[in-house]
Amino acid sequence: MEQAVGTRDLLLAAASNLLTERGPDSVTLRQVGAAVGVSRTAPYRHFRDKDDLLSAVAAENLLRFEAEMRLGAEDTAAGGTPVYRAFLAYVAVACERPAHYRLIFGDFQINNPSEAQQAAAAACVNYLYELVEQGQRDGTLVLGDVRELTSLLWATLHGLVDLTLSRHLREPLTVEGLTSMPGLILTMLNAFAPPAS
Repeated sequence: MEQAVGTRDLLLAAASNLLTERGPDSVTLRQVGAAVGVSRTAPYRHFRDKDDLLSAVAAENLLRFEAEMRLGAEDTAAGGTPVYRAFLAYVAVACERPAHYRLIFGDFQINNPSEAQQAAAAACVNYLYELVEQGQRDGTLVLGDVRELTSLLWATLHGLVDLTLSRHLREPLTVEGLTSMPGLILTMLNAFAPPAS
């Protein structure tokens, strides 16, 4: 059993590498198996098809987003509010692994997301809800429907990341995306702060 777990992990790592190098269309069970040095049929013992493999890669990365946001939010030495720090961590993960970010949020469609991917996505979104609720409780975010505010903040953050990754958010037309990101996130959160009394 240990060998099967090890092989699955190797296959996921190979798929992740292929995704980084060539994008989701080039990730096939055959190429992943060849990269690991197993038979052509070995990957099928762990994944039904390409969608199942990419869904597992997406699930791993969604869990990474959640974990890094949690770590960021808890890092009080970094300054700012927990939601600010979590959003900075979100951007860092997205920019470190743009192909993985696009697999999850881009045009490529995983036709049958696995239960693991759906659970990881739910955990990530639920953590965003927690952050917004915390911001509302501590008075740094405006009161209102948590789901709506979370959706709006996440969509704005996603837009900042997407424009940065696609190189549309850059000098001289706009501010430089990555270097300006802390200020952009702060401005975004300030726009959703309660009015000063």
